[in-house]
Amino acid sequence: MAVLYLDIDGPLLRSAVPGAVWNAGWEIAPHAETFLRWAIDRHTPFWLTTRDRSGSHAGIVRAFRECSNWDDALEPLLLRITPLRWDTSKAAAISMQADFYWIDDDPGPFDLMLLERQGRRDRWIEANTDVFPDALLAVMAVIDVLTEPCLG
Repeated sequence: MAVLYLDIDGPLLRSAVPGAVWNAGWEIAPHAETFLRWAIDRHTPFWLTTRDRSGSHAGIVRAFRECSNWDDALEPLLLRITPLRWDTSKAAAISMQADFYWIDDDPGPFDLMLLERQGRRDRWIEANTDVFPDALLAVMAVIDVLTEPCLG
């Protein structure tokens, strides 16, 4: 079981207009519900997103509710994931000693530098559903392989 830090825009929400990034409206990414259920059932997920830096669910739930394909069945899943409070750097909110993976489409250079400095850059997994609609399925497969107990 790993700690998962989850960004929203890019991995879980994507542009509702193919080829247009930002300001075109949002939709919930393909496989988002499957991914969230997997994250909750098999790992310890945390929200790490600009949608809500306060450590509350308000901005997170609002972001999903504003999507063109919102489904009320998602809200209980969103609320089961703990949102993290952070100020200037997402990576500063990450417990670098933990067995973690950070799922984000585009961390800032300072965040990547913090990971690099801790020797944890390999814990960032890029997921951009605007570019690769099945990114969440790929993330699940990668993390399942990386966290599989060694037999031998």
